[in-house]
Amino acid sequence: MALLDGLRVLDLTMWRPGPYATQLLAQLGADVIKVEPPGGEPMRAFRGHFDLLNQHKRSVALDLKTPEGLARCRELAAGAEVFVEGFRPGVAERLGVGHAALRALNPALVYCSLSGYGAQGPLADVPGHDVNYRAYAAALPRTRPPPTPPNSPSPTWPPRPWPRSRSPRPA
Repeated sequence: MALLDGLRVLDLTMWRPGPYATQLLAQLGADVIKVEPPGGEPMRAFRGHFDLLNQHKRSVALDLKTPEGLARCRELAAGAEVFVEGFRPGVAERLGVGHAALRALNPALVYCSLSGYGAQGPLADVPGHDVNYRAYAAALPRTRPPPTPPNSPSPTWPPRPWPRSRSPRPA
């Protein structure tokens, strides 16, 4: 018997952080149901990465923008203990799967919302992914050699600052 046997998790996340978090829950025995958009999660294009982050999960494709897809998602949430979503702030509410809507159906539901830069603040509406966070923190690895001086007739590199202009001194 695993630690989280009997725990049902509804996973509406994409790309890396959410699928990784719910994959850890699945490894501990949780029954994770991954809800994907019609056509599947875009990360399926990276097959090896997708498979690694979504092993031990069941999957269902639902269009949350249709009444049928939304109803099925809400039905699944009513029977779950945990709901994890990775939308930008406000998107889950617009789709009808926000915190208030799902807690009204299932008051014991643990609702986890992951977003790139948090629910409030100047970057709240900015989508965020691994490369964005690394760039913002100046932690991206260098993929090219440092720039070299251009081929020009300039005798020195780097160029010297322009000389200060001398204005006549008052007498």
